[in-house]
Order: sequence, then C-alpha cells, then structure tokens
Amino acid sequence: MKEFLDHFEKLLGAFKDPEYLFLVLEPVLFYGIGIGVIGLIAAWFLKNERLQLASLIVIAVSALAIFPYLGARESAQKRIVKVYEIESPTRAKAFSTNTADRIDHKWIYLALAGVAGAAILVGPRRNRLGLGLAIGAVVLGLHGVNYSLWMHYQDSLAFHPNLKTNDAPVKEKLRAKPIESTVEKSTPAPKPAPAAADDRIPAPTPPREIRPLARPIAAGGSGGQG
Repeated sequence: MKEFLDHFEKLLGAFKDPEYLFLVLEPVLFYGIGIGVIGLIAAWFLKNERLQLASLIVIAVSALAIFPYLGARESAQKRIVKVYEIESPTRAKAFSTNTADRIDHKWIYLALAGVAGAAILVGPRRNRLGLGLAIGAVVLGLHGVNYSLWMHYQDSLAFHPNLKTNDAPVKEKLRAKPIESTVEKSTPAPKPAPAAADDRIPAPTPPREIRPLARPIAAGGSGGQG
C-alpha cells in the first residue's frame, strides 16, 4: 500500500510537468475520439439511444482535450527546443513545426466538439436534424482521428530515427573478420634449386683403334707331294 501511495504521489507531481502532461493527453485525441465514434456507430445499429448519447459525450470531451494539450505542448516546447537545438537541431525544428501545424488545425476538434454537443442537445434519433448531426460527428470524428494519428507519426519520425522511413545508420551488413589461428603453420621445406647447366665444351673423345680382321685358316690346307 505504501508503494502504491508513493507512486500515486509522484504521478501527481509529474502531471504538473508540461512535458509529461502533453504526452499523456495526446492519445486522447485519437483513442478517445476513435472509441466514441465506434461506440456511436454500434449504438446506431443497436438502436440504443443512451449508448449513443454516451458515445457523443466521449467524442465531445476527447475533442475538447485539445485545449490543455496545446497549452502543455507550447509550454514544453521552450525547454525541448533548448535541449535539442545544439545536439539535434532537426528535432527541435520538427517539434516546433508540428506544434504550429496542430495550432492551425485545432478547428477540427472545435468543430467536432460543437457538432457532438449539438447532437446531444437535439437527440441523435429524434428527427432528421439529430440524425444529420450524428452523421456529422462520425465524419468529423474520423477526420480528427486520422489527423491526430498523422501528427503523432510526424513527432515519432522526429524523435525516433530508428523508424523504417528513415535511413538506417548501417546500410549493409558488416561481416566479422575470421579469427587467425595462433598455431604457427608449418612451412614446407624449400625445394632444391636445379643444377646450373655446364657451359664448358666437353673434351673430345679419343678415336677408337680399328684393327684388321684375322683371315680364316682354309680347311684341309694344301696337300703334300708323296
């Protein structure tokens, strides 16, 4: 219980910080409005007037959250720009640009809150005017959800460079170098160099002695006289 109370006290203190407050309120502009629009469409098919009124209240309250959101964002912008103007000037510029864009398009949320409030007063199912106001709340609600998500994406691109839309810091995979073995490789013994050719002229070979062939002795010889 003590831990819960400590966390609750710290959260109450964190809500006083505009940098944290605008981060908490930002999802209301798309989740809150989106849930209200879905509930209104479902209640229309279910023909449940109470659920329709509850959905219109959710839409109107979520749209009116644009006032505290922009107030906290403008207050936080001064510190955010000072923090990033030296380290990352592109982030500071993108944050300021997105803030100005949200201020210029806050009419979307004001119109949505006005139409939803009028539909609550008239009644979404009582007459054609109430039906038209309910349809207008759905159309403006979808437009508000689309715009809120788009601006949330623009802030994400500015503060999260790891998104796929941005260039990756390393475009190609780097292969690790193979680990060289510490064992010395045995070097093969050098081959003996071939003997150099002898350029000297060899001595002349002495001529062979040719001897005459011996005459064969005639068989029987010459006969003696008797």
